[in-house]
Amino acid sequence: MRQARADERELGTGLWRRDHDRFVRALDRCWQVLQEAEARSELDADELNGVVHAANVLSDALPEVRALCVRMQAACPATEDHRIPPAAAETHRELSRAAHELAATAQAVAMFRLRQTGSDSVGRHAERTLDHVRRAQEAAPA
Repeated sequence: MRQARADERELGTGLWRRDHDRFVRALDRCWQVLQEAEARSELDADELNGVVHAANVLSDALPEVRALCVRMQAACPATEDHRIPPAAAETHRELSRAAHELAATAQAVAMFRLRQTGSDSVGRHAERTLDHVRRAQEAAPA
């Protein structure tokens, strides 16, 4: 309850809150897929370490995403009317793409554990996620 109030105070209830929450949900899904793979012993130790490392790096990006969303809410407040402030459009677009790539990373992990793709796919999606986070930070108005 306390965290929800802090989120509402810092992120608002509009655009920046949705961008943050979308990233969090995708990250949670990535970890769920990894935990399922670990519980079922579907990956050997090296494979598991590789995808866990990728998930850890993505988890490290969460505070950056949150800080950016808090900063954007202060600079370009967004309400629930779903309008994107013009000065913030590129930042929002890149945050949306980051969340989308993170969800694709979770899907790549699921496909890897089913042996439908290689671990390089997980790495590519993770790198793209981080690239979009970086671009969002660069696009944010000062």
